[in-house]
Amino acid sequence: MNGPAPLAIGAAELDDLATGRGSDRVLDTLRGGQVTKHVLLVREVAHRARAVAPEAARVLAEADRRDPAATRALLAHPQVGAWALHCLTGAPAGSDLHHLHGVAAAAAVAAGLDATWPAPRGRVPIPALGTALTDADADATVTVAAGRLAVGPVAVPADPAQDAPGWLGLRRLDVGPLRLALDDLDPYRGVYDLPLADRLSPAEAAAWRADAAAAGALLAEHHPWHVRSMARCLTSVVPLAAAGRSATSRDAFGAAALARPPDPRRLAAGLVHEQQHGKLNALLLFHDMLRPDAPARRYYAPWRTDPRPAGALLHGCYAHLAIADFWRTEYQRTTDDLSAVEFTRWRVAVASTLDTLHASDALSPAGRRLVDGMRAHLDSWLPDSVPADARRQALATLDAHRAAHAI
Repeated sequence: MNGPAPLAIGAAELDDLATGRGSDRVLDTLRGGQVTKHVLLVREVAHRARAVAPEAARVLAEADRRDPAATRALLAHPQVGAWALHCLTGAPAGSDLHHLHGVAAAAAVAAGLDATWPAPRGRVPIPALGTALTDADADATVTVAAGRLAVGPVAVPADPAQDAPGWLGLRRLDVGPLRLALDDLDPYRGVYDLPLADRLSPAEAAAWRADAAAAGALLAEHHPWHVRSMARCLTSVVPLAAAGRSATSRDAFGAAALARPPDPRRLAAGLVHEQQHGKLNALLLFHDMLRPDAPARRYYAPWRTDPRPAGALLHGCYAHLAIADFWRTEYQRTTDDLSAVEFTRWRVAVASTLDTLHASDALSPAGRRLVDGMRAHLDSWLPDSVPADARRQALATLDAHRAAHAI
């Protein structure tokens, strides 16, 4: 498996990303870097796994030869990247390397490759498709024929998102024009140091789908720039058990971990927030944002209860710049109090925190350019006004947070 051609992010691309949005060309470059990374990681894992899963390694290589684009789209799946990195940087167990069987099965389906090979016993996760539950005491085979997959006696349905005897389907969320995985199955989805939700009940999954549909309609109609970004930087949503929490991991590009927010508009904002972290994580493959000798200090963050290092502070600024953008657009179209307060709160919070970063002496030249561009973009909103009551409420919230949590 060879990676795509080398990619680059220069000064013009940094300026583009500093708006919090980014052109299609720049976003494609960011995603291309992550695909290259995943291909290289999986290639190395497949090499190491030849002793325990030789047929799976062969099938994966053949799928890549047959349809490189389809295979790489599968390898770009967030949890495939998390699995590969775990195998290369941790102490992988035999079950970790045997996961190559599931990766190869998904790749064969994607590439339209017919193949049969011995399968591991018991629970067999298939990335981006679901999980087969086979007899832990009986040998089985993986069979891919005419685009259909079977694992031992378990026949995967034509729509793998549906459950069937012995099969747990990876459910899907329609978010405007996007179709995201609702991943409550993959064994490598837990890279967030937060409690994961177990398999969702049908009612819980239906609630997620309803909220995602409403959030997607809002984003598609009023925030199309974020939809274009999500199309390149968001693949799956990992449900969390802890209410009010969300996270993104550099190890799983394209995944956003979320507890279901209280309403669709908050879900839309949460998706915007987390995909911004994904974009910045992807940018870090091209540029270090901090100096290698940056002081090991921690700073107050108006969105956290704990002090944060400079890198995390930059992440928070980049995500909340987009949140301010989201609520600014919402206020322009609705003039409602919530949008006015949230826009003001995050515009002021990001501006003050960017000043902290600028004065920190922690930023690399690329990081300083990004921060300066973000500040210039925020300053372009200074003529925007909100009602005095909304401004007072936003500033009071910020003051109370600083009084309780400033270091």
